[in-house]
Amino acid sequence: MARSPSLPVLILGAVLLGGCATPAASDPAAAVVSDTKQPSSPVAAANPTPVPTALTAPTPAPAEAGAPDVDSVPLVAGTVVKTLADDGLRVRSEPNTSEDSYKYPRLLPLAAPLLIVDGPVSGSGYEWYEVAALTSRLPRGWVASASREGEAWISPAEFDCPDTPTDMRSLIDLEPAVGVLCFPNVPITVEARLHTCNCDVDGPGFSPSWFSIGGGELLVEPDRTTAPGTMDDAMPLSLDPAGDFPDPLPLGEVVEVTGVFDHPAAASCTMTTDGGAPILSHDCRFSFAVTRLATDE
Repeated sequence: MARSPSLPVLILGAVLLGGCATPAASDPAAAVVSDTKQPSSPVAAANPTPVPTALTAPTPAPAEAGAPDVDSVPLVAGTVVKTLADDGLRVRSEPNTSEDSYKYPRLLPLAAPLLIVDGPVSGSGYEWYEVAALTSRLPRGWVASASREGEAWISPAEFDCPDTPTDMRSLIDLEPAVGVLCFPNVPITVEARLHTCNCDVDGPGFSPSWFSIGGGELLVEPDRTTAPGTMDDAMPLSLDPAGDFPDPLPLGEVVEVTGVFDHPAAASCTMTTDGGAPILSHDCRFSFAVTRLATDE
């Protein structure tokens, strides 16, 4: 089973997209931040097994049909779960409690809906799942499914997918995990302005390289004519080289953009940080991959 790191650190202008945590339990899988050194880019080792390419929300059959209820849904990739820990659930960069497994400083709150991306993986006496939050831009990483005594910390849940985004604002506001769960490889078309990103970017490299975060172009709302202050108002432009777009790109102009989450090329995505060896990563699945870009002319 493939293991992939949590979302890499991205510094864009004055923006830092990182992690979280502050626990109250004595259990090391759910406890508070320790003085463990934080790596510059938390990374988990990878198993060379291919990762899944598309996730769909489990659709429980009607109770009258005699189908099992949502609580009996198996915990596998593509399952939606919720947190059960009253004091919040710890997210780690790796599926264990070693010093190399960074504790994100923000906990997942009670009942937070999560998408299982990978797992289970056994480590340090726990069963771990890589999860991505479906709300609130919470950290993505590994969580233990239960205490060593068997107290469950996550359980299957239902999630109502939103309508397909029809404008740039709703696309920016869409949680990437919702894009992967609800619209895997489904074309989404909106109008946006193509803006130059004069920003400081720090992050890992990906292969295919067009998934990498660079200091290049951003997609912003059509009526925005100035650079966005944070990534809450923009989306990096990841251009599928097999797509349809003008050359040179019409910087500063309003364009019609079509793209997808969970692009097929993300199935073989690898990530490299700090000169290390490439490892399989789920991160590319959460990128909005642009397959077509056109002006009104």
